[in-house]
Amino acid sequence: MKIILTREEEDIEKDKKLFKKEGFTVIGLPLIKATSLDFKLPSSDYDYIVFQSKRAIKYFLEKEQIVDKAKIVVVGKKTAEELKKYGYKADLIPDEENVKGLIRLFKKLRKGKVLIPRSKIGKNELIEFLRRENFTPFPIDVYTVEPVLYDENFLFEKLKGDFIVFYSPSAVKAFFANLQKHRIGKEKLKLKYIAIGKTTKESLYHFNVKEVLIPQKPSTEYIIKLLKSMA
Repeated sequence: MKIILTREEEDIEKDKKLFKKEGFTVIGLPLIKATSLDFKLPSSDYDYIVFQSKRAIKYFLEKEQIVDKAKIVVVGKKTAEELKKYGYKADLIPDEENVKGLIRLFKKLRKGKVLIPRSKIGKNELIEFLRRENFTPFPIDVYTVEPVLYDENFLFEKLKGDFIVFYSPSAVKAFFANLQKHRIGKEKLKLKYIAIGKTTKESLYHFNVKEVLIPQKPSTEYIIKLLKSMA
């Protein structure tokens, strides 16, 4: 089976080894590119810091440190592993590795100030919840994500696969921006769609993709398990 990976080029190179080890052919199609933003902390006095992605960790910790008193909350195990690379250990990880899991986690926590390093185009669901529940959120944009657009011939060659894997709503939007640019209907592509998690799956639904596969857990390893079960 031919698997199209749509993450940033650096991430595709890491994942490619795992897919190839299991006998899959990998087609790299980076659809997004992240870049750091200049930022200043709105307050150095915060009780929690929340990381919802590995990119948020990277771009925040390249410029700042985490204050000693702050509890570190991460969205999932992969994010916790990334945090360890910078010498920090996550204090809290939700049972469900998405924003709904974070919301349930914060319902159990003492009220306080919450620093949220994030993407400039990130969703506000967690921030809005924290405000309603009388926490004090401090969202800061530490990076942004831009779509990568391709010429038509290159794109057609890259889309000759069996499955296409999306790890974020940003990649989904970039994919359909490419199709719209060249007036390519998704019906012409004999692709099966895989989303890393529920939020990305919902983004595909927004573009009228009705059949979306989702792994048991949001990781490359579980995507491979899903593909092997289908093979």
